[in-house]
Amino acid sequence: MTQIILGIETSCDDTSVALLKKTSAKLDVLSHLKFGQEESLAKWGGVVPEIAARNHLEKMTPLLEACFEQSNIKPNDLDAIAVTTVPGLLGPLLTGVNAAKSLALLIKKPIIPVNHLYAHLEAIHMSEEVSYPYLGLLISGGHSVFFWVESSREFKVLGSTIDDAAGEAFDKGGKLLGLGYPAGHLVDAKAKRGDRNKFDFPIGLKASADSRLSYSGLKTSLRVFLEKNPSFLQDQNSQEFFDLCASYQSAISKALLLKTKYAFKQVENLGFNSKTTDLVIGGGVACNSMIREDFKNKYPQTKIVKPEFCTDNGAMIAHLGLLNIDHAHQYPECLAIDARGRFIQKVQNG
Repeated sequence: MTQIILGIETSCDDTSVALLKKTSAKLDVLSHLKFGQEESLAKWGGVVPEIAARNHLEKMTPLLEACFEQSNIKPNDLDAIAVTTVPGLLGPLLTGVNAAKSLALLIKKPIIPVNHLYAHLEAIHMSEEVSYPYLGLLISGGHSVFFWVESSREFKVLGSTIDDAAGEAFDKGGKLLGLGYPAGHLVDAKAKRGDRNKFDFPIGLKASADSRLSYSGLKTSLRVFLEKNPSFLQDQNSQEFFDLCASYQSAISKALLLKTKYAFKQVENLGFNSKTTDLVIGGGVACNSMIREDFKNKYPQTKIVKPEFCTDNGAMIAHLGLLNIDHAHQYPECLAIDARGRFIQKVQNG
């Protein structure tokens, strides 16, 4: 049986749409388009929800038209529309949800609401063979969460950050270092030329023996270091600047590695073998080269989502929609779906 799904993702600043086709034999990405807001992010030093929502509204129709044209698919060929409904910025989310509902109204097809945090991890199935259950680590700009994943609809939170996410640690650290926004890829590029062991930065909640994360202290430590050593900011192409970036990035990675150890202990308490349970890593920060290498070296069972599906994207939304198509909201009831900004509280007991 052939199924064709449209995916729409507008949870933050990226507008992305994709068309996926699934047959009994394979999964094809027919079209995958994205509009970023890099100029706006650089200008304002971050995401401004109202501006992001207006940009989504402006770009949605042209992206959808190009997506259908590129794939030679007509809207009526769709089996369903998958759209991010949670979590994210409410204005941007509503833009995507309203686009999905408008299209559903025109073609009278069902909608599949998607939690884009789940989609980040489940995107692993687009390139890797992974069995349930698995330990999932989602690391992005707004979330850092350990999940116990038993199916495409069953996600249990094992632990999360109590303050900043890993992506926030990169962006806020990048701002202190005088780099642009978003800063993750910029820090990574500098760090490749530096010594990760040159400077010592703290690991939040190091002694807690659970899978909770904390990055606010790391950012403060970098700020104090730069106040004492302002000369480091004078030349972003100096060896000491490269070493500083590498050391700061290393602290982010070390925290994730340490807390993964405790997450695996939770897996063992659930009655599973931590040595044979897959570890799946997804989210925008999973693009980081040092983190990818560190986890592959430390945990051989690590499976990392392909970089093109790590950041917010319509393909992962369409993919999770395909996995959950049996739970689609049928027309016309689907026109009543809504968006929700929050998913979990940041504070989680391990």
